[in-house]
Amino acid sequence: MSNIRLRVYDLRKRRQIGQRELAEQLGVSVQTVSKWENEICMPDISLLPEIAAFFQVSVDEVLGLKPLSGEEYIPVQSGEKDYWENRLNYLKASRKSFWNEDYLQFLVEKVWKITAPVQMLDCGCGFGYMGQMLLPFLPEGSGYTGIDFSRNMVEEGKRLFKEAGLSGEFICDDFRTYRFERQYDFVISHTAMRHAGNAGAFLRKMIAQVKSGGLVAAVDVNREFECDGFYIDGMDYQELCGRNGFRKMWTRELACQDRDYAIGMRLPVMMFQEGLIDVDVRINDRVSFVTPDQADYAESVENLLAEKQWEKACSAEEEERTIRQFINHGMDRKEAESYCRKQRKIQAYMEKNRDNLTYLLWRGHMISYGWKA
Repeated sequence: MSNIRLRVYDLRKRRQIGQRELAEQLGVSVQTVSKWENEICMPDISLLPEIAAFFQVSVDEVLGLKPLSGEEYIPVQSGEKDYWENRLNYLKASRKSFWNEDYLQFLVEKVWKITAPVQMLDCGCGFGYMGQMLLPFLPEGSGYTGIDFSRNMVEEGKRLFKEAGLSGEFICDDFRTYRFERQYDFVISHTAMRHAGNAGAFLRKMIAQVKSGGLVAAVDVNREFECDGFYIDGMDYQELCGRNGFRKMWTRELACQDRDYAIGMRLPVMMFQEGLIDVDVRINDRVSFVTPDQADYAESVENLLAEKQWEKACSAEEEERTIRQFINHGMDRKEAESYCRKQRKIQAYMEKNRDNLTYLLWRGHMISYGWKA
């Protein structure tokens, strides 16, 4: 019963019939239908094909093991302001292992060849992380503007800039709709398009905000790479990088929400099609190799646990919510449950071996860039 969410009520409402009509069709009492819908009891196994046939769905759909065909899609909210207001700790924990500073310096000086002061715009800046990382390598006199719709993120960015002695401006608004009064020499986004949806419109807005001859750069991920980029010594790598039905979920999210799991791969093509010149791509070279003998070992483990939400095991209710969301987004129940089991297994292993973990984390971030003609 715990693995099944009977969908009789949803199917009946979608068909716009009452309990009595359904009961008459199936040769059972109204009270029986009511008990099914209130999860008091299950239909007899011999009735399941009859229920499925009546509603023209599969038995797996009746049992909630697969999403109902044509069921209303519930969007992921990661492109919305409210989603990020309480995720500052997650964002800060994950950014700790994003970049090698020497590689950022290499990008600025050798790849982008920025030799004169630039005015930089950071789109969906969060707490200004890219400003904090890039400003020390940009020519003296360069300026920074970050825009993000999360007030908590923006306020933390202001605090961190002040603490680091950096000068910058923060705008609390939605980059996608904000009306800028100026253009910039260098416009960048960092893992924003994977969440925002409609990446094409996001990119066009970035290009609109850069001056002629200016640089546009977008750092984003391919989820396939991301799935393969984690290994814990002592665990089965094949299991760790398993997709668990994610490809079906990514396909549905792309179709229903324009949430692109492969945006990192598509961005160079999109930049070329939008008229940027000398478009090219780099891969972020940062691979976090963490061992117990490192001075920052404890901090690295804490950050990973916070980022992946592995500090504690999920409750049964939290897990069921995740399963139902995944089913709504295209997985079947078996795939969603397999994913949750894997998360429990990783969490338990890391907790048990917390003081003696060796692992690698590679995020597979792609850096696409080009210049406005």
